[in-house]
Amino acid sequence: MNCYDCYASEGAETAAVAVCHSCNSGLCPGHLRITRPAVHRVNGTGVSHSPVPARQVLCATCHAAAHGGAAPAPAPERAAPRSPVT
Repeated sequence: MNCYDCYASEGAETAAVAVCHSCNSGLCPGHLRITRPAVHRVNGTGVSHSPVPARQVLCATCHAAAHGGAAPAPAPERAAPRSPVT
């Protein structure tokens, strides 16, 4: 699997190392954002959250949408590669 953001912006085929938790696009180390959300559990009257935060991988677009940041500029439209005609 390749990084969607690398392909969309530069046409590069960079190997993906993670998948966005929200939109499921492949991400390279340069395009992923890691958040540490608290894990909430229903636990009667006791502790309702885990003392250890979870790990969540998001792309820049989903991270901006979830945390109120500036979304990255959309990539310019790329023409689909043409197959050679024989």
